[in-house]
Amino acid sequence: MTGKPDAGLYIDPPTHHFLGDRLFDSATVPFGGDDILAPYRCIREAFAARGIPVHTADKIHKAPASQRKLYVSMGRIPPFEALAGRSDVVLSAFFAMECPIVEPSLYRALPRVGRHVKRIFSWSDSASLARFTGEPVPVEPFRWPQCFDAIHEGIWANRDRKFLVMINGNKLPRLYWQELYTKRLEAVEFFNRHGEIDLYGRNWDDVPNRVGKTWTPWTLRRLHDRLRRLRQRLWPDPLYVAARQANRGPAESKSRTLGSYTFAICFENMILKGWITEKIFDCLYAGTVPVYWGDPEIQGAIPPECYIDMRLFKGFAELREFLHALGPDEIQAYRDAARHFLESPAYDPFRKETFRDIFRRLMAEDLGVEV
Repeated sequence: MTGKPDAGLYIDPPTHHFLGDRLFDSATVPFGGDDILAPYRCIREAFAARGIPVHTADKIHKAPASQRKLYVSMGRIPPFEALAGRSDVVLSAFFAMECPIVEPSLYRALPRVGRHVKRIFSWSDSASLARFTGEPVPVEPFRWPQCFDAIHEGIWANRDRKFLVMINGNKLPRLYWQELYTKRLEAVEFFNRHGEIDLYGRNWDDVPNRVGKTWTPWTLRRLHDRLRRLRQRLWPDPLYVAARQANRGPAESKSRTLGSYTFAICFENMILKGWITEKIFDCLYAGTVPVYWGDPEIQGAIPPECYIDMRLFKGFAELREFLHALGPDEIQAYRDAARHFLESPAYDPFRKETFRDIFRRLMAEDLGVEV
């Protein structure tokens, strides 16, 4: 095909906050991570070079009727019936971006979603998700796209580092099956006894926010929060007392904050096959050795020489002993392994360019347009 194709890509973002094309603007999430929206800009720039506009899905209703429109959702569930009735729209794909204990309602809806879209993408597999979906849902694999292609040289080279850090907000999951929110708190409480951990994140001076969607009225949620604050004052939870003591406020830059420490507690939200987010990569970019817990098959995606596997220890006391016993050469070996991994083809599945190529494939397969 030559010339400018009469086609457009419309991406429904993970939440409504990214509508109005804010999905492609790094200023949208000033505290969400370092350049966290880079994968979406990568898609938009590649398509623009071919003359194909890329917008968020709210723009689809104002697009020319003659334009063929490829619709992709990043986790929002739209009124599929209305879109399915349009001859100019192809419901191409749905990406399940969040984990099941954060958004269980999304996974309960996946069987219905699968009846409308051509394909569902997941970082896990159908068998591992079945307890959340209620029935087998065919999924195609993808890896969580990362924002950077290499280490942050200036930050990585920093040798003046403190001992241990953790970066997480004060949150609670919707479900507690295989969750690691509690383990993160336990890690902070243990290392805080020794004055050896700094905690960065938002909302640690208040009761935790419960993540995910809820139909509970706002007035009841406010009342519940007041009761939880009262309970904390009367019967303080030692885990949250320690977290407040260790808290150093928000991290204005994840990279610079991590780059000030030798080790980082790097626990995913839950233990589930394939669930590898940006957390471990943030550490690798900064030259910080992650203490990882999450994907039970992490060693198949990231070489074990790059991180410390929390599953190898009976508890935090044994982990602490191990960390203090590491010499400079052993610590450097973890850092060098991380650099080598990020420079190797083994990192390719996580590159934003690989994520972009999925959208190229969707456009070619569903609209016959090569990007």
